[in-house]
Amino acid sequence: MAGDILFPLIAWFLGLFLMWHIPTLRERLSAHTPRPSVSVIIPARNEALRIGRLLESFRRQTLAPDEVIVVDDQSTDDTAHLAAQAGARVIASAPLPPGWAGKPWACWQGAQASQGEILVFFDADTWLEPDALEKLVQAWLDRGGLVTVQPYHETQKLYEQLSMMFNVVLMAGTNAFTPFGGRLKPGAAFGPCIVCGREDYFRLGGHAEVAGAVLEDIGLARLFLSAGLPIHCYGGRGTIAFRMYPNGFRQLVEGWTKSMAIGAGSIRFWALLLSVTWIVGAVSVGSDTLRALLKGPSWVWVPQLLLYAAYAGQIRWMSARIGRFSLWTALFYPIHVLFFILIVMRSFLFVRLLGRVAWRGRTIRILQE
Repeated sequence: MAGDILFPLIAWFLGLFLMWHIPTLRERLSAHTPRPSVSVIIPARNEALRIGRLLESFRRQTLAPDEVIVVDDQSTDDTAHLAAQAGARVIASAPLPPGWAGKPWACWQGAQASQGEILVFFDADTWLEPDALEKLVQAWLDRGGLVTVQPYHETQKLYEQLSMMFNVVLMAGTNAFTPFGGRLKPGAAFGPCIVCGREDYFRLGGHAEVAGAVLEDIGLARLFLSAGLPIHCYGGRGTIAFRMYPNGFRQLVEGWTKSMAIGAGSIRFWALLLSVTWIVGAVSVGSDTLRALLKGPSWVWVPQLLLYAAYAGQIRWMSARIGRFSLWTALFYPIHVLFFILIVMRSFLFVRLLGRVAWRGRTIRILQE
C-alpha cells in the first residue's frame, strides 16, 4: 500500500516543481525611459474571423505601435481587406519558397518590411489588454534577448476544455517556471507573442535561420540561446489572451496533433521525463480511485480519495493560471489526461506511418531523424 502511495506523491511534487511560478508582465514604461520605435508583425492566413479583435486592441494601447504590418499568407477570405480597413499595412506574401514553412516565411517578410527598433510578433488570434504593449517593451528594455508570452487561453464551448492538459504540458515542458526561475535556460519560446531587438534579430538571421520549422518559436529560442542571448518566458494572464481552435472539435484535434507531432521531440529530456512522470502519476491515481470506488466502501477510500483530491486541486491550481478552464475540468481530470494521451498516440502514428500532418489546408512534412 505504501508503494502505491509513494510514487503518486513523488509525481505530484514533480508537477509542483514544474509549474511553481508563472511570472506575468507587470511593469509599465518609466516616464524617464526613452521611447523606442515598435513594429508589430502579424502573419495571417484565413484569419478574417479573428484578426479584428487584435487590431482593435492596438487602438486602445497606452503605448501605440509605430507600425502594424499584416502579412497576408495567401488567404482565401477577407483577412487582407479587414486588416487594411483597421489601419494596418498589409503585405501580400510572395509564394512559399522551397524549404520554407508558411509562418516563418510570413514573419521574415514582415520583419524585412519593418522599421522599428523593437520587433513584436503576434499571432492573429491573440488580443491585448490596454497596457500590454507597454509592458512588453519595458520587459525587453529591462532584460534584452527574447521576451515571449504564452497568452491566457480563453474558452467558450465545452469541447475547448479539452485543451487544458496540452496547455499545462506545453508550459511545464519549457522548464521556465520551476523554483529555479531564470537560472534554468528555457527550452522554447511561445509563438503567439515574441519580442526582440531589431539588431539582434537580423544579426542572428531571424526567421530565415529557422525557415523550415513549423514550430518556429522553438527554433528562434535555440537561435538566441546559441548566441548567448537570454529567453524570458511569461504567462499572459491579465495582459495577452487568445482563443485556440474556435471552429470545432475537429480543428482542436488537428491543431494539437500537429503541435504534439512536431514539438514533442523539442522538449529538453529532463523536462520531458518529469512531465511524463507527473502524467503517469495522475493516470495511476485516477485509475486506482475508480477501482477502489467500484469495489465498494472500504478504508482504502480515505487515502485514495485524498490522493485524487490532491491531483485535482493541483490541476485546478495549474489551469486557473493559464486559461479559463472550469472547476469541473479539474475534478474530472482523468478524462482530459486520457484525451491528451490519445492525441499523443495519434501524433506518433502520423509521424511514424505517414510522415506528415495537415493544418490550415497545407500538408506539413515531418522530418524523422
